[in-house]
Amino acid sequence: MKFFGATDVGLKRSNNEDAWMVLGELGAAILADGMGGENCGEVGSAVTVETVAEYLRAPEAGLAREAAAKEAIRAANTRVLETARNRRECDGMGSTVVVALWRGAELVLANVGDSRAYLYRAGELRQLTYDQNFANELRTRLGFSEDRLRQMPNRNVLTMAVGIFEEVLIRTHALKLEPGDQILLCSDGLYGPVDDESIGASLGRAEGLDQKVQRLIAMANEAGGPDNVTAILLEYGDGNENEN
Repeated sequence: MKFFGATDVGLKRSNNEDAWMVLGELGAAILADGMGGENCGEVGSAVTVETVAEYLRAPEAGLAREAAAKEAIRAANTRVLETARNRRECDGMGSTVVVALWRGAELVLANVGDSRAYLYRAGELRQLTYDQNFANELRTRLGFSEDRLRQMPNRNVLTMAVGIFEEVLIRTHALKLEPGDQILLCSDGLYGPVDDESIGASLGRAEGLDQKVQRLIAMANEAGGPDNVTAILLEYGDGNENEN
């Protein structure tokens, strides 16, 4: 698996509340988007990524990868809650998270909140994760139309995040990769200002992963850069070379 990741503060924010990490030796990638309190969004995402990585380095013996991803996120949920209790200024702190675990061609994704994972295969881009936000709940549960959802001011409010509730609802997805598949993990700072068609077109270019990631970030900033933007791009192939 090749990989490359990068983050940018964007054009409207003074600090970066996104965090990311790739553990190539473990076959793991983690991306988080924090929220809550002055500078505490940075704390929430950092604690989330670090705790997930810590768990994945020494998981409970015998766990399948999907179960390990869930336990890692549950550990992060507990740690973020504890950190918020110990730092009053961080009351209400939380984070999204999306985790990718791979072994050979087998990929497992786990997410909380609305940071996303996409599959780009044979010229088509497909979202693999489920957005845990108000708009998506109304779309999937009540069948609200896209036009109606666009008129709702609170459509992007999260319905689930790491560090908000004692119990966290984790969504998972398993996939068998094919040579040439690209997996994109990203925060809403990318897919918010940049539509899926443009993201797919960028991933389809004959360029290195680093160039693709940097182009995606530039596209978000060219569209106004309203938020921090982070992207991790994985590419499955026959070689063992990593980019970082």
